[in-house]
Amino acid sequence: MGNPDRLYAPGLRVWGFGRALLEAGCRVDLLEVEFGKAVSGGEGRLHELSLDASGECGALEVFSRPRRIDADHPVRLVKRCLAEAAYDAVVSTTDVMNDACARVVGDKPLWCDFFGHPMAERQSMAYALESDEGLADQWDYILAPLLRADHLSGCSQAQRFAILGEMGACGRLNRWTDGIDLVSSLPPAVLFPKFEKTGSAFRGKDVPDDAFVVLWTGGYNTWADPLTLADGLLRAMEREPRLRFVSTGGAIAGHDNRTFERFQERIQASHFVDRFHFSGWVETRDVPDYYLEADVGINCERCKLEGELGTRNRVIDWICAGLPVVSTNVCELTQDLASRKLIDTFPAGDAEAMADALVRLASSPIDEKGSRTEKARLYLLENYLPGRLFEPMMNWARSPVRAPDVQRETPRDVPFAVPNNPLAHRRFREWRRSLERASGAIVPVRRPGILGRLFRKLRG
Repeated sequence: MGNPDRLYAPGLRVWGFGRALLEAGCRVDLLEVEFGKAVSGGEGRLHELSLDASGECGALEVFSRPRRIDADHPVRLVKRCLAEAAYDAVVSTTDVMNDACARVVGDKPLWCDFFGHPMAERQSMAYALESDEGLADQWDYILAPLLRADHLSGCSQAQRFAILGEMGACGRLNRWTDGIDLVSSLPPAVLFPKFEKTGSAFRGKDVPDDAFVVLWTGGYNTWADPLTLADGLLRAMEREPRLRFVSTGGAIAGHDNRTFERFQERIQASHFVDRFHFSGWVETRDVPDYYLEADVGINCERCKLEGELGTRNRVIDWICAGLPVVSTNVCELTQDLASRKLIDTFPAGDAEAMADALVRLASSPIDEKGSRTEKARLYLLENYLPGRLFEPMMNWARSPVRAPDVQRETPRDVPFAVPNNPLAHRRFREWRRSLERASGAIVPVRRPGILGRLFRKLRG
């Protein structure tokens, strides 16, 4: 909402969902929760979405002011929203919001979306931070939605199968769901079909007018390959004197600072440091000026599960702005585009191949580059619009239904509906023990013939 200096993938995802649900004929309230801005949690706003005469999606704020949320994350805020209005169903995305909704949604139908695979993303973070300490916490966040959601979705077919595997480990592949499709693949959609220039970004100021500009936009996340990116650019600069690198975004505070630091360390030690230009996080309305002044967008990532299961939103925006793309070919989106020869790709970790692609593009005729990028843009506008990609969710929202296995009888000591089978009960007990351990509770494992009791630790 508004004009933030950082636009993250989850925010784009929920905005696309909101628009698709409006087009499906639903009335939509969008709960926006911001994280990371304060130790106590973040802010929450509730918006009533609408489509104007041109078909654009807008929002009317329902809460008069932001509501501060505490260390209980958005659970209390979601519970309050559900109590104040008679919603027919709930659609959520991100691990944090899926967890909150699963815990308090009650008997309302619930669709949970994971835009990227949480455990693979945490694996990537573990690599970047050289620590596996966060793996258990991440699993705790996804257990509740895996147990409770009536339908789930991911951003690729590969992620769909990964979620199905996790559901099997949680007792969701049972006699009641045999033959039932519980998970959908909802790839990233085109949310901004065109971009218009509003000002000057860098040409004629930081960068010469005749430079060949390679652009990076957004965060340097744990999936990025900073050393291959740096080496590929430096090798290309040795062969192409016009080549300059421009970057918006940077380190992701509180999540990953190290990836960006490693990239800058390699650049600072090079002979071409003056040909790298870092604009930092710029306001959202100014980012299109960078797209429209650059010559090529660069995406460089390591070959790993996070990319295979996930996706890259920025590639879609670059193409819609008419920008050619050079990318590693890891996720399903780039594989689709590369198979149609709509973008240039190089093997992950191959800096020389990356340099070859950039130098080749720099010497290509402008008409040739423009023609292929226009074909890529038209392909996205035909095949990657929200109304097409999100159709499974739109159909579900028109007539939301409960999953057959979470409508069965639930044990009295379980606060939200879960399948009534031993494996699901076991996973629920794991989740509850972990949650209560974090809040200072000890929960014994049930044993045959022994009554379980809950003991609180004495404080102070």
